Amino acid sequence: MSRKFIIIDHSPALRKIIGAKIRANLDDVQLLEAETPERALAMLQDHRCHLVIYLWDGIDVRGLALFDKLRELPADRQIPFLLLTTSDGDETLRMIEEKGIPEHLVLPCPSRQFAEALNRVCNPVSLRRDKRYAVQDTIFLLEQRGHALQGNVINASLGGMLCEIPFSENFNWSLPAAASINFFVDGKNIVAPHLYSTVVQLTVTHRHPDFSPRKLRVSFRFLQIPEDSRLALQQVFSQLEKMEELAGFKALAEAAL
Repeated sequence: MSRKFIIIDHSPALRKIIGAKIRANLDDVQLLEAETPERALAMLQDHRCHLVIYLWDGIDVRGLALFDKLRELPADRQIPFLLLTTSDGDETLRMIEEKGIPEHLVLPCPSRQFAEALNRVCNPVSLRRDKRYAVQDTIFLLEQRGHALQGNVINASLGGMLCEIPFSENFNWSLPAAASINFFVDGKNIVAPHLYSTVVQLTVTHRHPDFSPRKLRVSFRFLQIPEDSRLALQQVFSQLEKMEELAGFKALAEAAL
């Protein structure tokens, strides 16, 4: 699932710098920008965001007031808040502590620390609605407007799949396509056909010597799942759950010996 962050600061240049730093470290994020906390609150009415990032200069208290307003939201609409500041003075830290802001980061900081803070405050795993399953040697066929590509499935769920696939100029990656997944589980082939899918996230993992794309890692969301395909997916996932349970029992038995 793609995360959506909103960056708040009066300076367009600073918003762009922070946005570029986020994109350089995370590949599953969409970014929104707001020049004021008031504008951000208005945008949150129309967009479901997973993290609010506020750049605080240590003086303007509107960002601290924004934190209070976010805490007043209903439990099912709570949004994590990360405060970024360039000041690590005692007065700044005192105000952050008094306000009860649980997460802040002093800039500049190493890229690894920055990425870890983002993932800690907004954990991508916690946003997944469906459990993902990995089956070795699972392949899929992607079809769009008379063209077909075969790739490997890294993991899949009832909501979508993560896969690796060769790049093709014949495909329009901004348009939906039909996918058929071929699982090999417990000595049997199980096919889930006609999964109408759209790209959520696309990353180039390998390039040709001229730097043109050669191989992609793509996250797809299933827009439509025919009943026979849903039953096939549920059959595969049910078998995998049983295999995981048996493996757990076996590990416990061996540990008891």
